Amino acid sequence: MPRIGGGGGPIVPPQTQATTGAQQTQQTQKTDFASKVAQAQQPTEAQRAQVAKTQQSELTGKVRDLAKRLQNGKLTQKEATKEFVSLVIEERFPQFKGKKKKKKDGDKDDGEPESAEERLEEAVTELIDRDPAMAKKLSSQFKKLAKG
Repeated sequence: MPRIGGGGGPIVPPQTQATTGAQQTQQTQKTDFASKVAQAQQPTEAQRAQVAKTQQSELTGKVRDLAKRLQNGKLTQKEATKEFVSLVIEERFPQFKGKKKKKKDGDKDDGEPESAEERLEEAVTELIDRDPAMAKKLSSQFKKLAKG
């Protein structure tokens, strides 16, 4: 006859110190392995420097191309400034990268920027345009880059 309120479930033997010690050793080994994998995935200082150098040369190439288009008359000074600001924002603030909203066919362009990056671009472009010394300096730098 079955007992009332009796378990009837599986019987689990009590753990001894030997099994607990083995589990702790196994856990330590997993932790050590995980930390080794994490260290192997982190780039070294030389790798970081190489990546930074590559990114810098890409940025320089884009700005040089921008300067040549300005010199050839394909862009106005304000358009060149806005594209330059966009490149700098993209390089310095990668969290904004790819967050521009695409306009739908039915959307009107009311001249108001939609994303945070566009608002930042507009603000910095206006700041540069309003400061004659800064605008002149940027223009002279574009001319230097376009030449060589």
